[in-house]
Amino acid sequence: MALSYLHYDVFTAKPLLGNQLAVFTDAQGLDTAHMQAIAREMNFSESTFILPNERPDTDIRMRIFTPFNEMPMAGHPVVGSTFALARDGRIARGRADWSFGLNIGPTPVSLEWMADRLSFAWMTQLKPTFGKTITDTAALAAALGLDADAVPTPGGQEVNCGSNFFIIPMPSAWCAFSHFHARR
Repeated sequence: MALSYLHYDVFTAKPLLGNQLAVFTDAQGLDTAHMQAIAREMNFSESTFILPNERPDTDIRMRIFTPFNEMPMAGHPVVGSTFALARDGRIARGRADWSFGLNIGPTPVSLEWMADRLSFAWMTQLKPTFGKTITDTAALAAALGLDADAVPTPGGQEVNCGSNFFIIPMPSAWCAFSHFHARR
């Protein structure tokens, strides 16, 4: 099976830097198992598969896969695929808004153009919902390989804006980074 795709480096202006993304601009006829197998073969953090829209409030359907599973949504694939579709002419030059149909539902993107080239894309995520908290900071610090006093109380909270994440407040990014790498 021959499929064409665009290879993007997202969040960078320099080639071979940033987050790699494979954008399959015509995924019609591929089932979930094939998309997952292709994403595993690409072995990028994510690959996107563009399909016709399924709802009148979206412009296009997009499915996002890591090498191991399908994601409900993810930011860098949405932004990267927006640039790919603009470059490919699927998003008309100068258009101000676009909407992807993702597994979480419609996901709007605002577009900024510089002459006839897309220069910036703003993705609107779902409003956050807040879930479980971890109060046993000693156990959390041990699980992360940090000193017990490195994790403030409360230890963190589950936050979802389309995908679940666990947010752990740290005194500084450098503190978290240096503790993590010092423990490896």
